[in-house]
Amino acid sequence: MENASNIVFLKRRILENLSGPVSWSYPHQVVNDPALKLEEKRTILAAWASDVHAVESLPVLRRLPGTPFPVTFSSIMDAMARLDRMEEDDDPPPPPVRMRPGRPPPQEAA
Repeated sequence: MENASNIVFLKRRILENLSGPVSWSYPHQVVNDPALKLEEKRTILAAWASDVHAVESLPVLRRLPGTPFPVTFSSIMDAMARLDRMEEDDDPPPPPVRMRPGRPPPQEAA
């Protein structure tokens, strides 16, 4: 039985919706699309980077069905790295360091 949180199910659902024209032409537009969740953006970019979508005569290029033209593999990987940085920025800050009473604060290395 397939579960909506199952990655395979998610990939299949997203890729099935890409059968027609899409609203973006470049990988960075996927990253900036507010209608997509982070997992959906990552799945689309991973599919786009896949060898399945390589241009036969120029494998450095990838063409996702529904996009108007091919893009470079490196532009897709740059967009994925940007997603990673965005995800890191969403992490909550570390908890404050608690000091025991009567102890001096730690000295920073000079």
